Amino acid sequence: MIRNMTLAAAGLFFLGTAIAAPTKYSFDQSHTVVSFGWNHLGFSNPSAILTDFTGGVAIEEDDLARSVVQLDFRVVDIDPGHGEFFKHLMSEDFFDAKQYPTGSFVSTSITSTGDNTFKIIGDLTLHGQTHPVTLDATLNKQGKHPFADVYVMGFDASGTLKRSTWGIDKYVPAVSDEITLSITTELHKPLK
Repeated sequence: MIRNMTLAAAGLFFLGTAIAAPTKYSFDQSHTVVSFGWNHLGFSNPSAILTDFTGGVAIEEDDLARSVVQLDFRVVDIDPGHGEFFKHLMSEDFFDAKQYPTGSFVSTSITSTGDNTFKIIGDLTLHGQTHPVTLDATLNKQGKHPFADVYVMGFDASGTLKRSTWGIDKYVPAVSDEITLSITTELHKPLK
């Protein structure tokens, strides 16, 4: 569900609490990107992506704001695109992957903000701490996949967080505290 982590990833990540008759949708990982970015010393704005995750989305199709998303991931599946930098990100300076090997996002509420837009609030657990994250999401398109026997819903979502909230504060403010989250996703359910 998100592009441009989000967390997130995005992935992350969708929608609500009490659900009357949710429909289970699966992430199409080949068309889902959860990325996050930061500013490095004012010189550049690098990013990393979440390469693998598990979870699911329970969608209340008549009222998307009553849906729920859960995304679970391993910290070692965060890929900054460079081996030495990956080692640094996994170290105690940042994610401390040995002590905190996993993370998750679980939505807690969804509010409709327009015909196809939503504000999603959820709990992001990372670095041994859980704090809320807010994402702005857009339903891009929904319908039968033209090349497969599945129904598809496509979303984009984005947001920002401060990494220091989760105790990941090495080099702040030289390396930005603010992290941008971006997610794009396709969610599938089989056609009956």
